[in-house]
Amino acid sequence: MNRFLSLALLLCLSHSICYSQDYVNAIQVISAAGKTGTQGGLTFTYTVGEPVITTLTGDLRKLTQGFHQPELSTVVATDDFDLAAWDIQVFPNPTADVLTVRFSGEKGSLLRANVFNLLGQVVISNQPLTQPDGSRLDCTAWQPGVYILQLQDPATSGVATLRVVRL
Repeated sequence: MNRFLSLALLLCLSHSICYSQDYVNAIQVISAAGKTGTQGGLTFTYTVGEPVITTLTGDLRKLTQGFHQPELSTVVATDDFDLAAWDIQVFPNPTADVLTVRFSGEKGSLLRANVFNLLGQVVISNQPLTQPDGSRLDCTAWQPGVYILQLQDPATSGVATLRVVRL
């Protein structure tokens, strides 16, 4: 009987010790590859190779296991023309210094250009293209690499997205 009482007491004691530990919210991910970086007060985390995807949400915290921040993901596609009727031509591509954008003047006389690098940083913001026969974008200050050129019709909000290479 003493052994049974001792065992029951030991189980009760171990149960109370296990539940008295404090849990700490920490940024910790176990994965095949990934990285965390902080810049400008924002923390960015990505991981590759996690086999399990679970998200638990509480009142004050959100715990994700697997892919982080799925609601912030955006699909980026190139050569997707909402402005197909504008007959857009971008040349030379690849370019070393100047990029020329031609478009049909029958649809309108103004497009706005935005250029982003592959990190999502804005290189050119809302630059008006007013010459249908050949508006020019100066690329000399850009680093060599791949860029996303987004052309937008201010009247209809139609968008054309193109991939541009700077040599």
